[in-house]
Amino acid sequence: MAELYRFWEKEQTKADVEVFILDEVFASLPSPPFTPDEKKALAASGYAHVWQQALNGGFAQAA
Repeated sequence: MAELYRFWEKEQTKADVEVFILDEVFASLPSPPFTPDEKKALAASGYAHVWQQALNGGFAQAA
């Protein structure tokens, strides 16, 4: 978990988190009914949520 500490400050770690979310969405949602574009949009929404929570200190409160 230490490698994710303040992940939003490190470009490589931000990219790793974004790819992880994208991989999980693609692995978890069936095709059909979800298209690749829908999966990408859902992953982007999930990443945006994680990003916002991180910036607002949401993860610090949970730890």
